[in-house]
Amino acid sequence: MKTMPLVLAGAALALGLCIPGHARVTPIVVDEIRPMAAPAGSGPGAIAYEQVAGRAFGELDPRLPVNAIIQDIDLAKGADGKVRYVASFVIFKPVDMAKASGLMWHDVPNRGRVFAFAPQERAFGDIDLASAWQGDNSGATAVRPTASVNGMQFLDLPVARRADGAPVTGEVLARIVNRSGKASQPLLVQTNPVPYKLASLDTQASRLVSRSGENQRGEVAGEVAIPATDWSWGRCAAEHPFPGTPDPTQICLKNGFDPARLYQVVFTAADFTRVRSATTSAA
Repeated sequence: MKTMPLVLAGAALALGLCIPGHARVTPIVVDEIRPMAAPAGSGPGAIAYEQVAGRAFGELDPRLPVNAIIQDIDLAKGADGKVRYVASFVIFKPVDMAKASGLMWHDVPNRGRVFAFAPQERAFGDIDLASAWQGDNSGATAVRPTASVNGMQFLDLPVARRADGAPVTGEVLARIVNRSGKASQPLLVQTNPVPYKLASLDTQASRLVSRSGENQRGEVAGEVAIPATDWSWGRCAAEHPFPGTPDPTQICLKNGFDPARLYQVVFTAADFTRVRSATTSAA
């Protein structure tokens, strides 16, 4: 870990959208600095660039109106009444900041994926900042102990709990498309597992439907409710047929999936799963 130079701190503070008294970034930790290869076709006068990866540690006051609009924020505060988070970031910048153009691009990557910094922007001396914004990361975007220049971005948020420690519940909607056969299918966000804990394996407590079509006006065609007896929260395959082995992350259909239909399930989640890599430790 390294102390961030002042010239970088100014860029990284954009991560917290700091408003005095409303939100603030406390420490900023640099985890990795790595030189960048010059773009193909660059001449000898090309600006030398480097990648700087790290984490910004921020805090919010849930009592303030500008923060109170965040769902359940008051249920995630610590003993001192503040809500804390950690956001990873990566900055692409000239090694010699005297060659910087004064323009910074701020990317908020979908599911943590950082896109390449355009060669023409590097030629101008622009700076690019990519930072995490989605807190329901899992799988490839799970929270890690440190940030890296080649890794996915992650946002570490506290789990909301009621005053007595009970979990917060709410409905989650998930969809399965383009699947066939009697093998079970996982609930995914792109390629990552849905990070919400199922409240009950009883299919009576959830609702699964299939549809033959939808349009851009939100109109649904051919919706059919699948009886609770005809599906399970389970992992099934040829050697483990319906209802399969109980599994809160998989759906098994008694009659199998039809690739021509869309499947939609609504279930109650009892908590949000704090998805971390095995070596993560508190900062």
